Amino acid sequence: MGKIIEDWLSRAVFVYSFGLFFLIYKSTLYFASFEPLTFICFFAVYCLINYVILFVQEKLGLYEYGTLWLIFSWIIVLFIDRVSDLLSKFIDPSFFHLKYVIILIIIPCLILGLISKKTGSRKLKKLNPILNVFVFILIGLTLLSGIRLDQQEKKHTVALTNRKLPAFEIKNNKDLIWILLDEYADPASLKTQFKFHSYLVDSLETKGFFVFDTLCSRSDATVHSINSLFNLDDSISMPNYSYATNSLNQSLWIKSLQQKGYEFVNLDFFNIGGHPKFYLLRFFTDNYIDQLIEGSVFSILVNKAIKEEMPADRYNQKIVSAFNLKVREKRAKPVFIWAHLLIPHEPFYRGANGQLNKDPVLDTKSSSPAKVASQYTAYLNYGNKVVLEMLNGIPDWRNKTIVISGDHGARMLVPDNDPRRKQPFGAIYYPGMDKRDLNKIKYMQQIPFHLH
Repeated sequence: MGKIIEDWLSRAVFVYSFGLFFLIYKSTLYFASFEPLTFICFFAVYCLINYVILFVQEKLGLYEYGTLWLIFSWIIVLFIDRVSDLLSKFIDPSFFHLKYVIILIIIPCLILGLISKKTGSRKLKKLNPILNVFVFILIGLTLLSGIRLDQQEKKHTVALTNRKLPAFEIKNNKDLIWILLDEYADPASLKTQFKFHSYLVDSLETKGFFVFDTLCSRSDATVHSINSLFNLDDSISMPNYSYATNSLNQSLWIKSLQQKGYEFVNLDFFNIGGHPKFYLLRFFTDNYIDQLIEGSVFSILVNKAIKEEMPADRYNQKIVSAFNLKVREKRAKPVFIWAHLLIPHEPFYRGANGQLNKDPVLDTKSSSPAKVASQYTAYLNYGNKVVLEMLNGIPDWRNKTIVISGDHGARMLVPDNDPRRKQPFGAIYYPGMDKRDLNKIKYMQQIPFHLH
């Protein structure tokens, strides 16, 4: 038995076990979506690709170049997002196009191959047991970490279920309409961050809205912020995007409103409260295959194959059109209409008047601060125009409960720990509202408790 183990450890098993590590790592990010057959198929294809490559390498008499180059290639292919994030600290992010990624793989692989040839295949084989044991340990630690993460999420679910919440209701069961403008910063942040004053503040105050000068969010990430809102000021942090997305789908607030007779209209790219997403955007994974390929070169290739131009802008236009229809529908019971617009979130596809930008900022990290600030504020003004038109198009809106907010602040041009990243825009209107009560709100996630 010992001889068999020693024999296996002396081989380049790590080339294949690395794929097993990758699949287990991806699966443990969210156990609930695990599909055994898909897992097996992915691993089989991965092993077949490696076997063919090594077979060809050996037939061509190139086996003396070793196998380390192959592992290096897979690290880049499967973890391109992590590699890009790491290299962006030293290299201009605009460098990271697919053709440059291929060069990034080829050149170091050639260097590794030459080093391997010079060192000699016999000496390199001595590394096999070390690399094999290392990958197996990595697999074990990853699996244990995933199990711990899953247990942590189950405890979180229990904590959510057992919480004692303050009483909350919409006065007289009025229709509730919430328009969320993604990454729209509060007035105080706009002033200090961009030296900018949004006319939306003045317009809404003139209409009788209560507008927060400063408002906080539980998170500067969309899925965490919205999940926290729909689970009623849930300040318990979620482990990752996948678990947060699942929790959002279970929304306690929607369940409570439905028990009180409300209908829910979901105009979002998330599944909220068990209601299907309005539009498919490949920003967040919600199936096992996407979960596996997210952040890899394969995900980039799939997105390129879809070839949808300006998906976020197409989404916004469809949301606005659907919203204008939904608010005019006659209903026998009160309704909660939720509309999530990707404005003024990057990419900044449009200018202040709605015209398409000829050279839009697609990534704020790879553009100059001046260009980012100029296009963000212009896109924000476009958002102002859109949201005011949506508001004015709501029949008898003054007899409804209206919330207009961001989900977090503007995350661009500031450090990761800057508090303004968590400061969204917020404005509320409902007949007979108590502004002293609204002044008590610190987090946007507390708003549901102050609409009575």
